[in-house]
Amino acid sequence: MRKVEIKKYDPEWVQKFEVERNKLGNLFQTILVNIHHIGSTSVPGLSAKPIIDLLIEVTDIEKVNAFNNQMTELGYEAKEENGIPLRRYFQKGGDERTHHVHIYETGNSEINRHLTFRIY
Repeated sequence: MRKVEIKKYDPEWVQKFEVERNKLGNLFQTILVNIHHIGSTSVPGLSAKPIIDLLIEVTDIEKVNAFNNQMTELGYEAKEENGIPLRRYFQKGGDERTHHVHIYETGNSEINRHLTFRIY
């Protein structure tokens, strides 16, 4: 069973997001619309699980599976929709997860839901 720990806000979470955003931006550049830092680590000053959540907005969700091998090379495990229709989900770090990547096609209401949480 994984142990979940909440850590005090760490300003390095922003840097960790930027590093990963650059890697993923290069990988998905042909279908990329935007990459957002979401989840608790994206909220300055908020304690959180130290897992960087990234939301990638793409032009065509059906093209994402073609990147599974490259995501594996970057250390990610593909989880397909993982319980949320029209999403592609990847996690990095095994039981000691470091990153979650949620990918949605532009216009999916889940994008707004995640961004609203961050803003709130």
